[in-house]
Amino acid sequence: MAEALAPFIVRGTMHNLTFYVMEGRNFVRKKSSLTRRKVLYAPCFKNTRHYAALMGRASKIGSSIYSQLPVYWRQGWMYRSFTGEAYTMLKARKSDEEIQEVLWQLYVSPVVNKQPEEAWINALNAAPKRSYRKLNSDYWKIKTLKSNRRKARKQQVLYYAGLMAQASKIGSKLYGRLPRKYARRSDYQFLTGCALKLLKQEISEEDILAELLPTLPSTGRLPAPKKKVVNVINHPRGRYYFIPSPPMRFSMPDRDLPEEIRLIFVSSG
Repeated sequence: MAEALAPFIVRGTMHNLTFYVMEGRNFVRKKSSLTRRKVLYAPCFKNTRHYAALMGRASKIGSSIYSQLPVYWRQGWMYRSFTGEAYTMLKARKSDEEIQEVLWQLYVSPVVNKQPEEAWINALNAAPKRSYRKLNSDYWKIKTLKSNRRKARKQQVLYYAGLMAQASKIGSKLYGRLPRKYARRSDYQFLTGCALKLLKQEISEEDILAELLPTLPSTGRLPAPKKKVVNVINHPRGRYYFIPSPPMRFSMPDRDLPEEIRLIFVSSG
C-alpha cells in the first residue's frame, strides 16, 4: 500500500493497480486476485460459505423472535442478541425449529404472558385516512414501513413516559419518609431511578414501597445524653454533695492525706 500523489482524487482499478480513498487520503495497492466466482466456488472458501449460510439462518431466526415481541418492548440490541444466540446454537447442530422454541420460551413468553392490566400508554389520535389508489407500490411499501416504525417509536416513548411518571410518584413518597438531613435533590433522583428500574421489571407499586421503605435511614432521633452529675455521692442514708477544699486554703496537719479526705460533706436528707 502506498499513497498516491495526484492533483485530483483517483478511484478504481487500472491495469494491475487499485486506487482508493481512506481517511481523506488517496492510496494505491496491487490488484487483488480475489473475485466473486472464487469466493462462491473455490474449495479454499468452503468454511466461509458454510458460516455465512449459518449466519443467514441465524439472522432469520433472530428476526422472527424479535417481531413477536410487543412493539413498545423492542430495542435494537435485542435483535443482535437473538441472532448471536441462534448462531451459537446452529454451530452446535441444533435445528431451526428447536432454536426458535428455546428463544421464544426464554424471551417472548415472559413478556407476552405478563402484560400490564392497566395500559400506561395514552391512545394516539389516529384520524381515519381517505382511500386512494397507490400507483408506485414499492414507494408506498417503504413509506408504510417507515410510518410503522415511527408509530412504534412513539408508542415506546409514551410507555416509558408513563413509567417515569409512576416512578416519580413513588420516589416522592419515599422522599417524604427521609430525615431532614437527607432532603437533597440527588436523593430524590436516586429513589426515582430505583423505582423506575423495578417498574421496568413489572413489579407493582405496593411491592416497591414495601421493598424500599425498610432500606431508608431511620427518622427517629437518638435520646440526648444525660449530663454527668459531679460532686455527688449516693449513699443509703441519702445523697451527699461535696465541695473539694483548695489545698492552700486551710492549714492541714498532715499534707500527705489523700484528696478524698479533705472534703466538706453536706447531707441532703
